[in-house]
Amino acid sequence: MEQEKTFEEQLEAVENKIKDSQENLGDVEVRDAMLEKASLQQKYNKYEDAIKTYIETLPKSVGVGKKMDVHFLILQIYLKQRNLEKFKDHLNQQQILLDQGGDWERKNRLKVYEGIYCLMIRDITKASKLFLDSVATFNSSEVISYNEVVSYTILTSIICLDRQSLKKKVHQNPEVVGVLRENQVLKSFLESFLQCDYKTLFQKFAIVNENLSHDQYLSIHRKYLIREYRVVFYSQFLESYKTVTLNNMAKAFGVSVQFIDRELSELISSRRINCKIDKVAGIIESSRADDRNQLYNNLIKQGDYLLNRVQKLSRLTDL
Repeated sequence: MEQEKTFEEQLEAVENKIKDSQENLGDVEVRDAMLEKASLQQKYNKYEDAIKTYIETLPKSVGVGKKMDVHFLILQIYLKQRNLEKFKDHLNQQQILLDQGGDWERKNRLKVYEGIYCLMIRDITKASKLFLDSVATFNSSEVISYNEVVSYTILTSIICLDRQSLKKKVHQNPEVVGVLRENQVLKSFLESFLQCDYKTLFQKFAIVNENLSHDQYLSIHRKYLIREYRVVFYSQFLESYKTVTLNNMAKAFGVSVQFIDRELSELISSRRINCKIDKVAGIIESSRADDRNQLYNNLIKQGDYLLNRVQKLSRLTDL
């Protein structure tokens, strides 16, 4: 069996190929040889050298599409390094190229890269939108699997979408349905939330919580996400009641009264849930926000502020 050549030997061979292409062939062949060199450097974890070589190929890359392909290769390195600043820079360069005439295939690929970036910076709302748009046109398997994209779509959309939109855009999405057949935990997590089966929801929530702690992009945001899920779950439950006992809510979620009391007290104090607890009677009273009253109060405040400004200006004019 022929022994595999060392990195140095392979690099020397590809550099000779580049030199030969420069002397005897055209820019296309030179670019192909340079990409081969960059790929070799990347394979052997010579990331800075690989990025430098990729960038050197850009002037020889004719057309928007080929330039975007090089940037995608660079993005893969920065993603592996978790270099968010450089990753964002090249996302911006990709967007500029896309605006100059990029095709739909590369536009759809870019959405997935942007979605991953949004996960890493905890922009859950934008990540949800990008992944929703990518589910039907996925073609970025070099950085993430299709099943992972669907999973992230569900995990982000539960937080960001209202119940009807979640049902229509996610639960009834044929692509999502197909993937959920292979992921019963996530399927049950989504469906129990939509069906208001809070006891099952909390059982699956515990598994999702554990899975998040091992997720390559979401583990660092796990505490934030768990808190946001709790807000969504409790808010949906309380929407159905003007008043409900702590005991009944605890039974619905399959937890103790003390647990629900502690959870709600924390979220109420941080103004995340609009309700109050009568601990003597053991009752939760929902405080639904009235949009018309809120608008009226805002107008009154703005009117008072404007009137005060006019009066001050009037006094200055009199002087």
